[in-house]
Amino acid sequence: MCSKEKIFIGRITSAQGLHGEVRMFHESGDDEAIRRLSSLYLRNGTAFAEYRIEWLRIQKRTPIIKLYGVEDRASAESLIDSDVFAMLSESRPKEEGTWLVSDLVGLEVFIEEESGPSLGRVKAVINNPAHDILEIETGDGTGLLPLIDAFVTMVDTDNGIMKILPPEGWLEH
Repeated sequence: MCSKEKIFIGRITSAQGLHGEVRMFHESGDDEAIRRLSSLYLRNGTAFAEYRIEWLRIQKRTPIIKLYGVEDRASAESLIDSDVFAMLSESRPKEEGTWLVSDLVGLEVFIEEESGPSLGRVKAVINNPAHDILEIETGDGTGLLPLIDAFVTMVDTDNGIMKILPPEGWLEH
Protein backbone atom coordinates (compact mmCIF):
# COMPACT_ATOMS: atom_id res chain seq x y z
CA MET A 1 0.00 0.00 0.00
CA CYS A 2 1.16 3.46 -0.75
CA SER A 3 1.76 5.68 2.29
CA LYS A 4 -0.14 8.48 0.50
CA GLU A 5 -3.30 6.38 0.38
CA LYS A 6 -6.37 7.83 2.09
CA ILE A 7 -8.73 5.60 4.02
CA PHE A 8 -12.33 6.24 5.01
CA ILE A 9 -12.66 6.78 8.77
CA GLY A 10 -16.08 8.35 9.25
CA ARG A 11 -18.54 11.13 8.46
CA ILE A 12 -19.23 14.65 9.74
CA THR A 13 -22.62 14.38 11.44
CA SER A 14 -23.33 17.85 12.84
CA ALA A 15 -22.02 21.23 13.86
CA GLN A 16 -21.12 21.71 17.53
CA GLY A 17 -21.37 25.10 19.19
CA LEU A 18 -20.96 28.48 17.52
CA HIS A 19 -17.23 28.58 16.70
CA GLY A 20 -16.90 26.09 13.83
CA GLU A 21 -16.56 22.78 15.64
CA VAL A 22 -17.94 19.60 14.05
CA ARG A 23 -18.98 16.21 15.40
CA MET A 24 -17.72 13.11 13.60
CA PHE A 25 -18.98 9.55 13.59
CA HIS A 26 -15.94 7.31 13.26
CA GLU A 27 -15.89 3.63 12.47
CA SER A 28 -12.49 2.74 13.87
CA GLY A 29 -13.45 2.38 17.51
CA ASP A 30 -9.90 3.59 18.23
CA ASP A 31 -10.07 6.99 19.90
CA GLU A 32 -6.28 7.10 20.28
CA ALA A 33 -5.78 6.69 16.52
CA ILE A 34 -8.17 9.61 15.93
CA ARG A 35 -6.22 11.73 18.42
CA ARG A 36 -2.95 11.11 16.51
CA LEU A 37 -4.26 12.65 13.29
CA SER A 38 -2.99 16.08 12.23
CA SER A 39 -5.22 16.50 9.16
CA LEU A 40 -8.52 15.24 7.81
CA TYR A 41 -9.57 14.97 4.17
CA LEU A 42 -13.24 15.72 3.66
CA ARG A 43 -15.12 14.64 0.58
CA ASN A 44 -18.50 16.00 -0.29
CA GLY A 45 -19.20 14.76 -3.81
CA THR A 46 -16.00 13.90 -5.68
CA ALA A 47 -13.53 16.57 -4.51
CA PHE A 48 -11.28 16.20 -1.46
CA ALA A 49 -10.39 19.16 0.74
CA GLU A 50 -7.64 18.93 3.34
CA TYR A 51 -8.28 20.47 6.75
CA ARG A 52 -5.62 20.70 9.46
CA ILE A 53 -6.91 19.87 12.92
CA GLU A 54 -6.68 22.81 15.35
CA TRP A 55 -7.88 20.73 18.31
CA LEU A 56 -9.87 17.60 19.00
CA ARG A 57 -11.63 16.14 22.02
CA ILE A 58 -13.63 12.95 22.49
CA GLN A 59 -17.04 13.30 24.14
CA LYS A 60 -18.97 10.08 24.77
CA ARG A 61 -16.98 8.28 22.03
CA THR A 62 -17.72 11.08 19.53
CA PRO A 63 -14.84 13.23 18.27
CA ILE A 64 -15.54 16.96 18.42
CA ILE A 65 -13.08 18.64 16.07
CA LYS A 66 -12.04 22.21 15.43
CA LEU A 67 -10.57 22.58 11.94
CA TYR A 68 -8.42 25.49 10.84
CA GLY A 69 -10.40 27.77 8.54
CA VAL A 70 -13.80 26.71 9.86
CA GLU A 71 -14.62 29.67 12.08
CA ASP A 72 -18.39 29.73 12.60
CA ARG A 73 -21.43 27.50 12.82
CA ALA A 74 -22.51 28.16 9.22
CA SER A 75 -19.10 26.99 7.93
CA ALA A 76 -19.30 23.90 10.14
CA GLU A 77 -22.83 23.13 8.93
CA SER A 78 -21.61 23.23 5.32
CA LEU A 79 -19.41 20.20 6.15
CA ILE A 80 -22.27 18.01 7.43
CA ASP A 81 -22.51 14.65 5.59
CA SER A 82 -18.94 14.95 4.27
CA ASP A 83 -17.05 11.66 4.24
CA VAL A 84 -13.91 11.86 6.37
CA PHE A 85 -10.64 10.29 5.27
CA ALA A 86 -7.19 10.16 6.83
CA MET A 87 -3.80 9.29 5.46
CA LEU A 88 -3.15 5.59 5.97
CA SER A 89 0.32 6.34 7.35
CA GLU A 90 -1.17 8.59 10.08
CA SER A 91 -3.98 6.28 11.09
CA ARG A 92 -1.98 3.06 11.46
CA PRO A 93 -2.32 1.53 14.94
CA LYS A 94 0.90 1.76 16.96
CA GLU A 95 0.35 -1.36 19.07
CA GLU A 96 1.42 -4.82 17.95
CA GLY A 97 -1.56 -7.06 17.22
CA THR A 98 -3.95 -4.24 16.30
CA TRP A 99 -5.27 -3.56 12.83
CA LEU A 100 -7.39 -1.15 10.92
CA VAL A 101 -10.80 -2.43 9.86
CA SER A 102 -9.61 -2.00 6.27
CA ASP A 103 -6.75 -4.43 7.03
CA LEU A 104 -9.15 -7.19 8.06
CA VAL A 105 -12.03 -6.86 5.61
CA GLY A 106 -11.43 -9.21 2.69
CA LEU A 107 -8.99 -11.53 4.47
CA GLU A 108 -9.43 -15.16 3.53
CA VAL A 109 -10.34 -17.20 6.63
CA PHE A 110 -9.01 -20.68 7.41
CA ILE A 111 -9.67 -23.01 10.34
CA GLU A 112 -6.53 -23.42 12.47
CA GLU A 113 -4.79 -26.79 12.10
CA GLU A 114 -7.02 -27.93 9.24
CA SER A 115 -5.87 -28.28 5.69
CA GLY A 116 -8.25 -27.58 2.90
CA PRO A 117 -10.06 -24.72 1.25
CA SER A 118 -10.80 -21.46 3.00
CA LEU A 119 -13.88 -21.12 5.15
CA GLY A 120 -14.72 -17.75 3.58
CA ARG A 121 -13.77 -14.08 3.87
CA VAL A 122 -14.08 -11.34 6.47
CA LYS A 123 -17.02 -9.25 5.26
CA ALA A 124 -17.06 -6.61 8.03
CA VAL A 125 -15.86 -5.76 11.51
CA ILE A 126 -18.63 -4.77 13.90
CA ASN A 127 -17.67 -2.30 16.62
CA ASN A 128 -18.82 -3.60 19.98
CA PRO A 129 -18.00 -2.16 23.44
CA ALA A 130 -16.66 -5.46 24.82
CA HIS A 131 -14.66 -6.43 21.71
CA ASP A 132 -14.98 -6.14 17.96
CA ILE A 133 -16.88 -8.87 16.12
CA LEU A 134 -15.87 -10.35 12.76
CA GLU A 135 -18.60 -10.93 10.20
CA ILE A 136 -17.33 -13.86 8.15
CA GLU A 137 -19.09 -14.73 4.91
CA THR A 138 -18.94 -18.47 4.31
CA GLY A 139 -20.37 -20.72 1.66
CA ASP A 140 -23.18 -21.56 4.09
CA GLY A 141 -24.07 -17.99 5.09
CA THR A 142 -22.58 -15.54 7.53
CA GLY A 143 -21.02 -16.20 10.91
CA LEU A 144 -20.20 -13.75 13.68
CA LEU A 145 -17.02 -14.36 15.68
CA PRO A 146 -15.57 -12.24 18.48
CA LEU A 147 -12.21 -10.75 17.51
CA ILE A 148 -10.33 -12.14 20.50
CA ASP A 149 -7.12 -14.14 20.78
CA ALA A 150 -8.99 -17.29 21.84
CA PHE A 151 -10.75 -17.44 18.45
CA VAL A 152 -8.44 -15.56 16.07
CA THR A 153 -5.09 -17.31 16.18
CA MET A 154 -3.27 -15.61 13.29
CA VAL A 155 -3.66 -12.54 11.11
CA ASP A 156 -1.34 -12.15 8.12
CA THR A 157 -2.31 -9.00 6.27
CA ASP A 158 0.67 -9.29 3.91
CA ASN A 159 -0.64 -12.60 2.54
CA GLY A 160 -4.34 -11.81 3.03
CA ILE A 161 -5.17 -14.63 5.43
CA MET A 162 -6.57 -15.17 8.90
CA LYS A 163 -6.68 -18.39 10.92
CA ILE A 164 -9.41 -18.97 13.46
CA LEU A 165 -10.27 -21.55 16.09
CA PRO A 166 -14.05 -21.07 16.43
CA PRO A 167 -16.07 -22.58 19.28
CA GLU A 168 -17.64 -25.98 18.68
CA GLY A 169 -20.83 -25.73 16.63
CA TRP A 170 -20.08 -22.14 15.61
CA LEU A 171 -21.47 -22.43 12.07
CA GLU A 172 -24.33 -24.81 12.88
CA HIS A 173 -27.63 -22.96 12.55
